Amino acid sequence: MKDKLQVLSDRLNDISRSNRSIRLLKLYNKWTFDLSELTRIDKNPMEVLLALTDNKSKLFAKENPGNQVELSLSRKLTTLFRNIRSIEEETGLYDLYLGYPMMEGAMSDGTYVRAPLFLYPVRLERKKRSSVEWHVEPLSDQSPQLNRTLFLALQKFSNIHMPESLFDEAETNAKSINIVEWSNWLAKHDFSVAANTAEQLQTVDEYTKEEIPTFNKGSFRINQQAVIGHFPQGNSAILRDYEKFVELLEQGEEDLGLVSELLDINVQGTDEDIDNLPSKQEQSYQDKLAQEKNKYYVLDTDASQEKLLDALDQEKGMVVHGPPGTGKSQVIVNMISNAMAKGQRVMLVTQKRAALDVVYQRLDSLNLSSNIALLHDEKNDRKNFYQKLNLQLNRDHSYQDLQWEFEQLSEKIINTEDKLDRIAQALYEVQPHGFRAYDLFGLSKTAKEQNKMISLENILEGLNKHNLTDTLRKVSTYGSYYGTFGGDNPLHDRKPFTNLELKDRIKIIEILDEAIKESEQSIKHIDHFNDEDITPAYSLQIDKKLEKIYEDLKTEDKKTLQKLRLWLWTTFTGKTIIEDLLEGEKFSGLSSKEWPKLKESLTILYDLSQATEGLFKQLESIEPYLKVDSIKTLRQRISKGDLPLDTLKQKQAYIKEYFDELREMDRLYDASAKEVQRIIDRLIERNLPNADNLGEEWAEVAKQSAYIHWIDKIEMKYPEVAMIGTGNFQRLTEELKELLLKKQSLTINLLQNQMVQMVEEVKVNNPKAVKDMVYQTGKKRQLWPVRRLVNEFALKGLLDVIPVWLVSPEIASAIFPLEEKIFDLVIFDEASQCTVENGMPSIYRGNKVVVAGDEQQLPPSSLFKGEVEADEDDEQEEFEESQSLLNLAKRILPSSLLEWHYRSKSEELINFSNHAFYNGHMQIAPNVNHLQDPAAIQWHKSNGRWINQQNTVEAEDVVELLKQKLIEDVSKTIGIITFNAKQQAAIEHAIDRHSEIDPEFGVIYEQVMSRDLDERIFVKNIENVQGDERDIIIFSIAYAKNKEGKVHSRFGTLGIEGGENRLNVAVTRAKQEIHLVSSIDPHELNVTGSKNIGPRLLKSYMEYAKAVSNLNKDKVEASLTNLSGEINTTKQEGHLQFDSPFEEEVYEKLTEIGYSVDTQVGMSGYRIDLAIVDPNDPSKYVLGIECDGAMYHSSPVARERDIYRQRFLEQKGWKIDRIWSRNWWKDPYGEIERIDQMVKKLSQ
Repeated sequence: MKDKLQVLSDRLNDISRSNRSIRLLKLYNKWTFDLSELTRIDKNPMEVLLALTDNKSKLFAKENPGNQVELSLSRKLTTLFRNIRSIEEETGLYDLYLGYPMMEGAMSDGTYVRAPLFLYPVRLERKKRSSVEWHVEPLSDQSPQLNRTLFLALQKFSNIHMPESLFDEAETNAKSINIVEWSNWLAKHDFSVAANTAEQLQTVDEYTKEEIPTFNKGSFRINQQAVIGHFPQGNSAILRDYEKFVELLEQGEEDLGLVSELLDINVQGTDEDIDNLPSKQEQSYQDKLAQEKNKYYVLDTDASQEKLLDALDQEKGMVVHGPPGTGKSQVIVNMISNAMAKGQRVMLVTQKRAALDVVYQRLDSLNLSSNIALLHDEKNDRKNFYQKLNLQLNRDHSYQDLQWEFEQLSEKIINTEDKLDRIAQALYEVQPHGFRAYDLFGLSKTAKEQNKMISLENILEGLNKHNLTDTLRKVSTYGSYYGTFGGDNPLHDRKPFTNLELKDRIKIIEILDEAIKESEQSIKHIDHFNDEDITPAYSLQIDKKLEKIYEDLKTEDKKTLQKLRLWLWTTFTGKTIIEDLLEGEKFSGLSSKEWPKLKESLTILYDLSQATEGLFKQLESIEPYLKVDSIKTLRQRISKGDLPLDTLKQKQAYIKEYFDELREMDRLYDASAKEVQRIIDRLIERNLPNADNLGEEWAEVAKQSAYIHWIDKIEMKYPEVAMIGTGNFQRLTEELKELLLKKQSLTINLLQNQMVQMVEEVKVNNPKAVKDMVYQTGKKRQLWPVRRLVNEFALKGLLDVIPVWLVSPEIASAIFPLEEKIFDLVIFDEASQCTVENGMPSIYRGNKVVVAGDEQQLPPSSLFKGEVEADEDDEQEEFEESQSLLNLAKRILPSSLLEWHYRSKSEELINFSNHAFYNGHMQIAPNVNHLQDPAAIQWHKSNGRWINQQNTVEAEDVVELLKQKLIEDVSKTIGIITFNAKQQAAIEHAIDRHSEIDPEFGVIYEQVMSRDLDERIFVKNIENVQGDERDIIIFSIAYAKNKEGKVHSRFGTLGIEGGENRLNVAVTRAKQEIHLVSSIDPHELNVTGSKNIGPRLLKSYMEYAKAVSNLNKDKVEASLTNLSGEINTTKQEGHLQFDSPFEEEVYEKLTEIGYSVDTQVGMSGYRIDLAIVDPNDPSKYVLGIECDGAMYHSSPVARERDIYRQRFLEQKGWKIDRIWSRNWWKDPYGEIERIDQMVKKLSQ
């Protein structure tokens, strides 16, 4: 652990050969100005030096256009001025000093050093009068100091240890301006330094490595030399923290908390998922209520923001990945307000001034800044901080307790949200049968079209989503069979043929064949009698009687005995039969003329009985194949003499023709589940009129019946779903919206009152400390350093009165004691640019840590440190950048991604970044003006040349464009971005020149530059534009053909590994417009030799920008698809996309009435289901229609579904209406009529 801390400390020490504050070999114009140069314009440098050290302002130089020497000095000062101003704007630090005298010598290892001994704080001012004047102003409220960085190097490499008292004495000793006295003073502290006592200031010579002067090891000399320059000292405070870390470890402290955890993990590591927060578990009402009462948000949020805000309470820390414009500062403000409400102390840490300012400004706009300290620079911001603290401690406060009201309001929110959640649950909860109500509303015919149904009692429980299709398929197949073989077909009365074989078919045919023959015989016999009473049944009744004489009747030559038998039979046994045959007439005997006819009739009557008996036997044989009732009916018919000959023939023909089909039909039925059989039975009972395709009709009726039954059950379970389509639902959403706004306002009020109450409690509990703080912060002279005030009073009420501190890592170490967990929450912003070594001391001071940033933006930068070895304009070789705190923290802390993009007014401004760097994960509102002309990105052709790493013609064109945009609308903010520092300087020079020669431009430019910092025009290169945003961004590509007509193909930092992140930052700064000025077309940029992706992405961006400018939508979509092919970026015209059947129906109905409708509109993960083109203006959409489908259902909570999404789209100019699946199911024509009326009204 100790070794790892030492490695980080060494990185911070910055005591390499390239540190200006230790080893100033060359004087670069952007960093330093040698005071001796003033002799060139006949000024006495020593006189200027004495004035400045005596806190007197001094006119340094004037810019006389006719004087080349003055012009030369003015240009040098301009370069220094711009650079120092840029650093101040970026970091809030103004580290410009008069460095005097210069000390040089050799450390004990022989390393040559040359640097200022004392640093006198000054400010360089450029004033426009009759000409440009350069003034240097001493900062009277800041004291001179020793060059602490130099003494840290002496301590490390020469073992020269200086007591802290030396630094305390520095302020007094610095005023003597006597080199000999200073030499003696240092000697008293056992540091021997020779004195060069020249009377006048000497020039600071510049050395190459070969020209460095030789000194004996350990010998040093003070020279009469002075330099105004940038000599940052901030790291010295962080270094002291590392020394204390080591002391803690040496004293036996083994655990440095999260610092130890971070240092113990593998530095190289592997990339982790950027969104790995635990999924939100199902919560009870009480859990939701408790969580709501714990939310103290003062700004609007979205779902991705609330996800991490909610999770923060349960986690020891968190990494927040915030792509451009996704509301990172918004989240941070809500984190701060949430912590303040709970009485917690918060420190926000970032090296970017803009990041601190935007958080402070947001809190200030809510009147919540009174108890918040903003310290960019301990020295420069001390006065304002002390005034604020003094005012808080002196003010008489009154306050009220709003906690009860807050909790009541929270309860109302959860009550309302719970009702809306119940409706969503009703729509989207998967029921036991597997369908959601939403699915059923889309699948079912509309309520008004439902006209046929069967009861599904005792059936529905067996049906579900997984078996419905198979069930309906079987019903349909059976229905098709039934259409042919059901109803009145000859074999409708059969028993199932399920288990029959082919031999059964033959057997049935044979039986029926015999039955047909017997029937035909019987019919002949019956036809003999013209008597309805003579029936097969009658023949069977008398067949036993007839049987006795049947043989006698057949014999013509009768013997006496036969005659006797016949006589006896006709007289006694068959008397009634004879009478029946003679219809009551008297029988005259065997010799009568009637007898031959009677004999024939009796014979036929007996034959009929035999045929009938045979027919009945055939019916017995066919009983296994026909239903009992059918056999019974046939028997009855036969008995009555109604012989079923045709019936039997039809049955036989059917068997012959359709045996296989009938068997398959019966097998299908018998093999089906009980539910299928019951559905078939109910459908047969329902006796639907024969349709062209009965199978389809049956399946449709069964399906719709199931849907209706399921819908009824869901609406019984969730009566709330009936609120959809009534004003009640709209009232609920409006109520929730109002409650959330009211709570936001109440939270601000509550925080203000809580802070007032806290100040009063501090006054009561710490009266002496408060009195001392009031005294120290009210003094006009000899003000304590902020560090001393904090160390003295931090635990005596100061951190209660000022619980929130917005600082840089250097300021955090400079003013706060290195104590574990003195802050409840430490938040890092722009953490991709914060090195691990800079972050560790602040992490140690926090109980909980949030690390916010974006790995697709700039890595830690050395741009504003003390290094001088290479100008960043030079072509860059690969180099190892320090690891960012963000990269390290994500390996042990849970991560969450902010998804919703707010900055860009048009999606074209952010789509490239989203697909090139974020795989389309950012949620971006589609454009309302989908054919906007002119486009949000505009291409401007220049005819410049690339000479000396800059393009001056293009710089002039940029300034002309700047003037045009200012004249068009001076209220819009503008930024200019270049790809290298020399082009930046060329544009700055062109702006200065135009300000001089063009009065119109000069006036309007000065007017804009007098505004607040974040509203001024900036000119920056891609290295230092992170964190900025403007309405309009102008790009100067600059690359062009050189004098030889070849296009430059070296790309500086853009071409190094990770250089593409610089492009990402640059292309995401615009809120409304991007203007790309280029002297070459994209195809002229040769990137084939580029080892890394940065230059290739630059070319892709230029192609994309030109396509957008030309309104070439196909090429725009192709460009985005090429960037992330797996992301579907287009809504392909020929292939309409729908989320559900009902959504498709809505589309069809709208197009039927003449509207042009686009589907799934958008090029990110967020799509609008349907967008209606304005009938009066085809370039824009008049109405967006959200169906309650996947996008709606993907939101787990009501406020996201019903409030946040709508608000997000409306902020981008959309008018949104929702068509509910239930309303569409109930009355699609009513919904279309409603939409039609709305469109007509909106398009007027």
